[in-house]
Amino acid sequence: VMGGITDLLRAAQLDIEVSFIGEELQVPIGRQLDSEAMVGQDRLLNASAAFDIFQQACVIIDAGTAVTVDFVDGKGTFHGGAIAPGSQMQLDGLHHHTALLPDTIFAAPDNGPFGANTTQAMLHGVFYGIRGMVRHLIERYAEAYQAYPAVIATGGDAHVLFDDDELIERIDDELTLRGIAAAGRMALEQI
Repeated sequence: VMGGITDLLRAAQLDIEVSFIGEELQVPIGRQLDSEAMVGQDRLLNASAAFDIFQQACVIIDAGTAVTVDFVDGKGTFHGGAIAPGSQMQLDGLHHHTALLPDTIFAAPDNGPFGANTTQAMLHGVFYGIRGMVRHLIERYAEAYQAYPAVIATGGDAHVLFDDDELIERIDDELTLRGIAAAGRMALEQI
């Protein structure tokens, strides 16, 4: 795929052949972006897979190292979206850039309305901050599109963040792989 994963895979001692999918693989999705825009293949693959699943306008949330919230219109055109620090990155930033906040591993906060200790306060801030950002962006995209899109989430923190969120229609742990499969099918059809 790309990014830090590429470096990790190259450094790993694997007994299997590793293939990389770079920008030369055409992802089967249109794009309406600024001419100088650089978009990660993972975002395009997720968008392609989400549109393939829903066949309508959709919002794609990838909750991993970063949180991306992207929009695809009803014609299958990727419009971009938003990128924010992921949950662990936010917690790490709080720990490393303040004097007294503890090193905390991301998890769902306690159910109470208040973080009754420092760690729970940090978890509440990150958890509800990400959920609030996602909710606001979905509403913003729906207003701009003048219709409510389907919403799908993926990524390592998707279940913790969105399992009980009524706005999220589906969590798909294999969304990027579905996008790779769609791009591979398209490449084979062109041979």
